[in-house]
Amino acid sequence: MNSPRDAAALQGDALHAFLNQAHELLSDDDSSTSIAHADRVAAAVELMNQQQFAPTSVTELERVHDFWLLLDQPATANAFLQTHRQAVLQADPHQSAEAAARIALSDIQSRLGFEPSSAVALLLPAAQTLAALPEDVDADGYWHGWHWMADKAQAWEIAAQGVDLQRAQERANSDNEDRAAYLDAMACVHKAELDQRRGDSGAATRQVQAAIEALRSAGADQSVDFDQWMELANRALPVASASLPALLMACEQQLARTEQPAPSQAVQMHRKVRIVRLQAQACAQAGQLEAAVQLAAQGHFGLTDDDGDSFGAQRLEWLVQAGQLDEAAAVALESVLHARPGSAVRGYQLALQQFAPDAPHADTWALILAMAQEDEDMRYLLAQETMPPQPADYYLDLVRARDPHNDLVAMIVGLRHARKRQLDKALPLLEQSVGRHPEWSNSDALSRLWAARFAVLPLEEALARPFPAAHGGHWGYGAGVVLDDEDDLAPLMGGKKKVPSDEVREPLVLRYYEEALARFEHFWATGQGRFKDADLHVYSMLCNNLGIKYRFLDRYDESETLHRKGLASSPFSEHHEGLWWAANGRGDDAGIVAEAEQLWHFAEQHGFSRHEPPRYFPTVALALYKLDRGDEISIWLERLDSWYAELDEDEQKQERRDYLAAMMSLLDFFSVFRPEQVLPRLRAHQDEVRALQDSYPLRRLACALEAWPELLEESVALHRESATYLGHHSKKRFALGNDNEAEAQMSAEGLASAERKLAERDQNAVAASGRKPWWKFW
Repeated sequence: MNSPRDAAALQGDALHAFLNQAHELLSDDDSSTSIAHADRVAAAVELMNQQQFAPTSVTELERVHDFWLLLDQPATANAFLQTHRQAVLQADPHQSAEAAARIALSDIQSRLGFEPSSAVALLLPAAQTLAALPEDVDADGYWHGWHWMADKAQAWEIAAQGVDLQRAQERANSDNEDRAAYLDAMACVHKAELDQRRGDSGAATRQVQAAIEALRSAGADQSVDFDQWMELANRALPVASASLPALLMACEQQLARTEQPAPSQAVQMHRKVRIVRLQAQACAQAGQLEAAVQLAAQGHFGLTDDDGDSFGAQRLEWLVQAGQLDEAAAVALESVLHARPGSAVRGYQLALQQFAPDAPHADTWALILAMAQEDEDMRYLLAQETMPPQPADYYLDLVRARDPHNDLVAMIVGLRHARKRQLDKALPLLEQSVGRHPEWSNSDALSRLWAARFAVLPLEEALARPFPAAHGGHWGYGAGVVLDDEDDLAPLMGGKKKVPSDEVREPLVLRYYEEALARFEHFWATGQGRFKDADLHVYSMLCNNLGIKYRFLDRYDESETLHRKGLASSPFSEHHEGLWWAANGRGDDAGIVAEAEQLWHFAEQHGFSRHEPPRYFPTVALALYKLDRGDEISIWLERLDSWYAELDEDEQKQERRDYLAAMMSLLDFFSVFRPEQVLPRLRAHQDEVRALQDSYPLRRLACALEAWPELLEESVALHRESATYLGHHSKKRFALGNDNEAEAQMSAEGLASAERKLAERDQNAVAASGRKPWWKFW
């Protein structure tokens, strides 16, 4: 690493490699050495001073500048920037505008560390530079950095000018036309935040009111949704909490006017939880702690987009401040029992604080301190926390001394035995706890109880024991998922006993799914339930899984209902696929086409990793054939080609057979309606299809040729050839046309049909007036 001063100036890859090594010098991760961080920084400074740099791009210039900042050398960083900025700008004149903006921001950043007044003077010119960037440059990240530095400099008036300049730039971009109202509202609330920081609460309130009005009065051409209202609410609440009622009323009125169709009951309740949380926070902000605590209980549910359970942690704070330790202890215990990020950590911290002084709840705090050490998820969440002063068994023994048959102790110890695969010891303890307390029975506990039953007991006895219910929709869904998958269940059983068959497990899966559905829908109707009963996406996944189960039971109408509920709560492609299968199961040709249309467009717009057009396009073509809408098959042929063209090279190789098979199937049906368009494609791919030596695609090609009487001899020959390939691919699984008994039967029927057409053609020719058949030109 030693580099003499007269060494060649570094640039390009050599510069990056040097800085990477210098970064490693600062790393404190090496536990084998005890070098203090300050000494590491001093060594890195010395190393940098020994080296010369000649950056050739703005990225290289920024890397050296930023590393000097990391070493707390802002003046040196800025001097380096000034030395090289002109050369870097001249190196690539095509990128000079963006490069100038980046260098201007770096200039301000380092000046803030040693000469703040000069940094403030550069803020407005830098904002004007950003505002003048070409439209093809994504300036959002640069603006974010500029606003951060303006805030750090406390340059509130300049910051407000920056908001206006950024908004003007956004207006000039035609891509933002349908977001104008939203962006106007965000600009207003940004100014409100600046007003609050400079101590003008009246101006902050007026800006929030202007933001509300921007969304409320948005025209029909504007895209304004509930999430945007909530973003405004979350930003407005800290600066003008008194405006929250007006904001929520405006939100309700605007959405009632514009949302078509109206949101489902599930979505409405999900929104209500978010609104109640805001109301609780507003009450707490206003010093109305009792009201905040009451509202918090109505808003303490896990939502799809939550990053952990930060609201639960907030609720715990309010409960402690309100002196409600009974409720605080119960909430903390539940959070730790289910290892909820955020609230579980706060609950653990509370247990450490309260274990000694709070005698009435000593058992609860002791159980929390034990679980913190027993549960793997809790150990992960508490990686940065101080561990309890005593081992887990110390706290469990304290609880046992007062309550020898404590069911929660039984659960903790039972799960410990289960994790160690001591299932004979785990089973009675899990029966005592999980089996009796559905309010504790999360999906992990339920799955481990069933695994212990299956591993320890004869199958008949395991199934005869009382069904362990789950009081949470999410828990029932999770338990059903594990029981449904042999690969998930087998490790929990310890590997010494065979997993019960699908036929044995299927009724259990179905029951958990159906009970979970009832739990979720009870919550949507009442707002009462367990923590995760408000999670729209888990509900949607449950609807999908149960919809699939019903489809396999030929309960197509119920399957369709569930998939539509899923789409109305948290839409994803599998629901459209499920609706297509339900229409297919009912034999609803019009429905098959309509649902395929929805599936295709949804997958195109939102993505679908398991999208397999060859699996359903042929059935769509058949439905169009039966509906006498054959001209539309050309659309699906174009889509098949489009799907295949978007695959990468490896994927195309993997999908080639199914692509060709689907194409031959679609061309077969299309040949009845537009034979002149079909034959060129058949000929273009005929040799490749024959080379597959695969019965199904070649048979479909032969069927397509039947549309031309003069090609019936060739069609029969290809039918016979395709039959010779039966059994060649019997061990493979394709998207369509598997080599099985059904294919063998269709092959025989196809050959017989082609031979019959050929015979009929020749008989008709003989019976004619003696003229040559019209298809013969010789």
